[in-house]
Amino acid sequence: MGNLFSSGNEGGNSVLSKNAEAYVQNGIPIEAVSLRCEAFRLMNEAKEASRHSQLEYQSGNKSQAKLLSINKNNLYIRMNEKNQQAAELIFKHFNQNRSNEVIDLHGLYVTEALKYVEDGLNRCRLENLSQLTIITGIGNNSPNKIPKIKPQVEEFVRRNNLKVTYYDGHIVIDLSINDENKTINDRNSNECIIL
Repeated sequence: MGNLFSSGNEGGNSVLSKNAEAYVQNGIPIEAVSLRCEAFRLMNEAKEASRHSQLEYQSGNKSQAKLLSINKNNLYIRMNEKNQQAAELIFKHFNQNRSNEVIDLHGLYVTEALKYVEDGLNRCRLENLSQLTIITGIGNNSPNKIPKIKPQVEEFVRRNNLKVTYYDGHIVIDLSINDENKTINDRNSNECIIL
């Protein structure tokens, strides 16, 4: 679905509430929308703390800058926790009545979606399932109708040399090829997130 919580200055809260309303209209559980809104608020607080920290540092008040920097880091940690909780609710909501051979990534951010793809592939291999269908959508719920998840999932399968069949809105990965129960770990353990 992409990040609908823009930081536009057209009334701040009204932009946030319109975007939250769009999430609910697209089937995202209200609890997850609330968590996303809280994460968005925390992100803005962290950015403000970062800006103040830099100003304090530049004016020579290094101890106050350090405190603000620590606060910023704690806010980002809390933001990530809220987003993770939201992702778990969203994934559970869209996948509660699906078999283990199908995952639906609607409503997730790209990095969250890729984690669920990785987990789904590893689960399918452990359960000796022959395929995994990944519902990516075609971008109808993304800003400007530009898909965000599907291209990244396609890149993921290319990077991992997986046999795949492409369809509009979903892909099917063939796991019947014996790859000696290879587990997928496409995440870089030294990953750096720049916000």
